[in-house]
Amino acid sequence: MTPQLTTIVELQRALDQLQDAERRINEVPEWMRELHEQHGVRSAEILASETAAEEASRERTAADEAIQEAQEKLKRYQQQINRVTNQREYGALLQEIDTVKREITSLEEQGLAAIERIDAANKALAELRESFREIDQQYAAEAAKWEREKPGVAREATEIRKRIVELRGQLPKGVLALFERIRERYAGAGITEVLKFERIGSSQFEWHCSACNFRVRPQVVVEIRTQGTLVQCDSCKRILVVQEPGP
Repeated sequence: MTPQLTTIVELQRALDQLQDAERRINEVPEWMRELHEQHGVRSAEILASETAAEEASRERTAADEAIQEAQEKLKRYQQQINRVTNQREYGALLQEIDTVKREITSLEEQGLAAIERIDAANKALAELRESFREIDQQYAAEAAKWEREKPGVAREATEIRKRIVELRGQLPKGVLALFERIRERYAGAGITEVLKFERIGSSQFEWHCSACNFRVRPQVVVEIRTQGTLVQCDSCKRILVVQEPGP
């Protein structure tokens, strides 16, 4: 390959390396991904149990407050019994008293149900926290290891960025602009290798774009090899690269 095409290949490689380094800095590494997922699932389960316990506790408090208000209302109704003046008022007051008593009974049942849910949630929470302790400790240790590795990867990324600046500076503006447009179109892949395939039942060969499998004419391969011509695939428009044959 000519120096220009070699520079493009090196630039693509450097950009790929930078992308990998940034991924290693910002994403959970492969070696702790499963542990990360397990930790997240357990954390979510604990949070759900805590939420259930808190909600049940609020319901119990609300029921207790409602019971207290209903008992105060019942007390007032009972005090009014001696002051009624006719049978109609007496019957209406008894009906109100019965309604409040039923309300108190219903609220007491709600309070008891809330207490049962609190106990169940707290029991489940204790079990989850006990089983979570080991995985949490392991996760903390692996996360600390990951954090210790990040500075080295960050330094590596810095050096790669410097190399990218140098390589870009070695290319003509038009060629660089073309390469960047293709990279943007194909999510970072600006070049593609031309692959050699033997025809079935024949000793002859064909050349194909490794990205889209479009056939590449033999004379194009010759031009790239001998003249370093910058050629784009007729189909996907990526810059074609032909590796030099081995010894």
